[in-house]
Amino acid sequence: MNNTTQTQRTVGVAIFAAIIITLQIFATAVNFVTPGTIPIALVLPPIVIGAAMYGVKAGALLGFCFGAVVLGSGITGTAPTSAMMWSVNPLIMTVGTLGRGVAAGFTAGMMYKIFSKRNAYLGVLAAAIATPVVNTGIFVIVLFLFLEILVAEGSGRTLMQYAASIMIAFNFMLEVIVNVVLGPTIARMIGIAKMTRAQSVS
Repeated sequence: MNNTTQTQRTVGVAIFAAIIITLQIFATAVNFVTPGTIPIALVLPPIVIGAAMYGVKAGALLGFCFGAVVLGSGITGTAPTSAMMWSVNPLIMTVGTLGRGVAAGFTAGMMYKIFSKRNAYLGVLAAAIATPVVNTGIFVIVLFLFLEILVAEGSGRTLMQYAASIMIAFNFMLEVIVNVVLGPTIARMIGIAKMTRAQSVS
């Protein structure tokens, strides 16, 4: 990788990181698109785009940026559910939040890398579906670790009812829909960006 390509890659990843951090902070601050106590992760499309354009490692880094902002919202108390988890067990909250962000970004890059060999849109679609699955799946696992508090937070409902009604029925499905609907646009953006980058290098 020559210096020009490396510089473009670094700048590109930095731009996506800035977008993800800004969008997540804004979404948390204004409770944007929040069907329950947990905001929808609107930063997943930028993570998918960044991971597809710059690879698995970049995807993991972008996911880490997402997780870091979510963790920060728990520490500062700006996100009720994250703040509750932080107050109960900071270690599990930290590992779970950063872990799911990194895993979601890594998965986005890996899915695109595998499936784009056949078709670029198929790669984007696979990444767009897998990313919220990993993000939500790990979050639900973390919820199990906070069973007693979550039961109280859910007004007496069991953890599984809470997770199904809030996370799966609302957040998860909407995240998947948003990613899939944006799939064709994401694929075109990636194609244009890669073409422009190849022309500038040549």
